[in-house]
Amino acid sequence: MKPLRIAMIGGWGHASGVLQQMEALGGCELVGIAKTLPEEEIAHFRQFESVKTAKVYEDYRQMLREAKPEVVIVGTRLDRIAAVAMDAARAGCHLICEKPLAIDHAALAELYETVVRAKVQCIPMLANRVNPLVRAAREAINSGRLGKIALVNARKSYKWGGRPEWFGKRSLYGGTIGWIGIHALDFIEAATGQTFAAVAAMQSNVGHPERPECEDNCGLMLRLSGGGQATVSIDLLRPEAAATWGDDWIRIVGTKGTIEASLERGEGTITTMDGPPQNLPATAKSALYADFLKNLREKPTEQSENMQRGFWLTHVCLCARDAADQGRIVEIDPRPYALAGPTR
Repeated sequence: MKPLRIAMIGGWGHASGVLQQMEALGGCELVGIAKTLPEEEIAHFRQFESVKTAKVYEDYRQMLREAKPEVVIVGTRLDRIAAVAMDAARAGCHLICEKPLAIDHAALAELYETVVRAKVQCIPMLANRVNPLVRAAREAINSGRLGKIALVNARKSYKWGGRPEWFGKRSLYGGTIGWIGIHALDFIEAATGQTFAAVAAMQSNVGHPERPECEDNCGLMLRLSGGGQATVSIDLLRPEAAATWGDDWIRIVGTKGTIEASLERGEGTITTMDGPPQNLPATAKSALYADFLKNLREKPTEQSENMQRGFWLTHVCLCARDAADQGRIVEIDPRPYALAGPTR
């Protein structure tokens, strides 16, 4: 079998996680790297053997024409993701993109129409859904141990670190709900299997006046498809001295029990009416991007559930940002990115 031809566009974001899984999978060749903006830096990816031998192009469109990749990894400034991804899709490339897939509704709809028309797949870099504790929570809920889900609380926190100047411009950054909050929405949906029907939100910047349009704290409240509620806490205020860059946490309350889990520490407990708290048994690890690449080689290229999920979650984030900007509850239209979830 010929190696899967992969290219990388951009030098920012979480592409290193994709490259790591690509190299571990094998059977892939990185055929080119290109920037989309002059200030993008790709030197930090040189730790990967595949990057050391890949040809560097000045123009990503030239790379698409000459290198003819089958899959493109897109990691660039957030306002550029949708446009670059559409260029790659029109060239017949499947896509693994930095999140969010777009920073406005019109660009998201255009990207979706483009990838469907091109008959390619497009997923965002959202790997928390295959976290062993998230998957263990899903198994426990599906088995009925928690009863009907009534409430979910999720936390997603990052350190501020050295955020680039463009984070301070909404037209380039898009907002913290889309950049960080999408992770929390992803692991809520992954753990419970439920979607979101309505959202209210608030956001502000209290500690970083040098980036005035970058919210460093956000709060969301969502109606779940099963009739319960979810709350999401998002911030860019994690202390620099903290042991880990991020802090992911989830609490799920059902009519028969609860689950609490710290994804960062790899610890979780389940408490039911039948007995005292027990450790939540983590499932086997899974590699989201490697599985995606493997499936591209083994199965017909048709719209996948992970693709629908990525567009749906981006849509929910944009609705949440609308809710915060407009100070109102926004009903989330299930079209055109419908992702039917159970009502357990």
